[in-house]
Amino acid sequence: MKQKKIKKLLIIIVMGMVLYTVGGLIFVNIKKSENSNPENLPQNWHLNGLSKNGLSNDTQSILKIDGKYELFYLVDTGKGLKSNQKRTRWTRAISSDLTTFKTVDNVDIQPNSLKESVATGSIVKDEDNRAGYGENSLLAYATKYIKGNQWIYMWYSVDRGEKWYVANNGKPVAKPYKKGKDFRDPNVIYDPDSRKLIMTVAEMDDSEHSKIGFYTSEDGIKWKYTDSFYSPRDLGVMEVPEVQQIYKKDTHQKKWILFFSANGFADDFQKSTGSYYVVGQLKNGYFKTESNPERVDYGTDYYAAHNYKENNRQLLGLGWMGNWNYITHISDNIKYKGNYSAFRKFFLSSDNKIKTSSVITNGVFKTRKNSVTVEGHSNSKFITSKNAYKMSVFLNGEQKINIESSSGDSNIDFHFNNFNKELTVRRKSDYVTEDSYSDYYRVKLWGKWSEKVIFYVDKYSVEVYWPNTGQIATFARYTNDGKDQIVFNNLENKNSYIVVQEMK
Repeated sequence: MKQKKIKKLLIIIVMGMVLYTVGGLIFVNIKKSENSNPENLPQNWHLNGLSKNGLSNDTQSILKIDGKYELFYLVDTGKGLKSNQKRTRWTRAISSDLTTFKTVDNVDIQPNSLKESVATGSIVKDEDNRAGYGENSLLAYATKYIKGNQWIYMWYSVDRGEKWYVANNGKPVAKPYKKGKDFRDPNVIYDPDSRKLIMTVAEMDDSEHSKIGFYTSEDGIKWKYTDSFYSPRDLGVMEVPEVQQIYKKDTHQKKWILFFSANGFADDFQKSTGSYYVVGQLKNGYFKTESNPERVDYGTDYYAAHNYKENNRQLLGLGWMGNWNYITHISDNIKYKGNYSAFRKFFLSSDNKIKTSSVITNGVFKTRKNSVTVEGHSNSKFITSKNAYKMSVFLNGEQKINIESSSGDSNIDFHFNNFNKELTVRRKSDYVTEDSYSDYYRVKLWGKWSEKVIFYVDKYSVEVYWPNTGQIATFARYTNDGKDQIVFNNLENKNSYIVVQEMK
């Protein structure tokens, strides 16, 4: 009897241990899944930043590994926008189709203490083991903000970005020529012509003029200054540079493009942050321009962008949908304050213009179309059942389109004047307290008197695309509503129409 009781007790203990182990394994697997994809993102064809960490902003690099795109971007790891110390670091998301994204928050490119921040940089593949960390290792470069200085540090990965290690014994690989000077946002590429690594850096000279510095290196650790790019017109502070080699779509000429962001738009209308490019030639680290700076995107909210070279004639572009004039003045009622544009395909035309050939949405919209004809000198209203949709419009001469959330917490007014080749935009949101968000904003148009325009609309953005000319303009919106009211005011005597396809 005693032996039977002991045997029964042992069986209970063993079964308990098994259940505890299985339960623990289930718990571990659940936690792992939650950490790898922490939130259900509200935009099905955009990447949202990590809201739990306050603010996401600059893009870093776009890689393609085993057929999947890996998108690195910057997040605030402190107390969000109200933090006294800007504790920023890198994170990443993975996508196979560029419309659905899985957040994998495990990038070891981050500050060592609360007294420093890791900011913008880039990743390059070291195929020839120049840096000594192994063939095909990945080398990451980023700015660290330490005690008022901006220094460039280096990391490396031998497992294609799963784990990152501090390189160069934790010492900076590049510093500015003078203490305290701007020296940030390193973008490193391999130049097959010179067989050297090329680094572009956002800098400031002794006269406080913003410029982009060019550097070359044999090993990725020791860098030599070669050249500087100054904008021929005042664009404010230039930052987040990138160089790409591309062939013109029509003439097949090889060109180099210098991309950068700037916080001031010096034209006849207003100032706003934006992303720019110049076309030229790069030889041994020296850049010779062949065009003036032009906008990549003509809206208010496409900044700190980077591109992935899909082939010799096509780039995939991704930008931060934010503007430093008002991003820190958005209510905490808006969950996602740092979001990213839809991916778009770029090409270089024969007249040295970067043009958009398509916006990538990959069938996220319903095939069923709701069409409304708008007669001349009349207006029509259309109410969507969702706040995510594609709207195609054929414009003749002068028309106005108003997109307002059903509760009225967000309103964007578009006034197209194809006679003057001009678009005027006015936005309002109950969640933005900075007046500059509601300023009138004007875009010079490339199109003709009659033009097709496509609006990609969701909760946090409106991306306006002219498919015939390749022009695109991105505008952030902030609403907590679930549907919109569209009002089309036709100011011409010819009929026009709206076609709306809602998200599936």
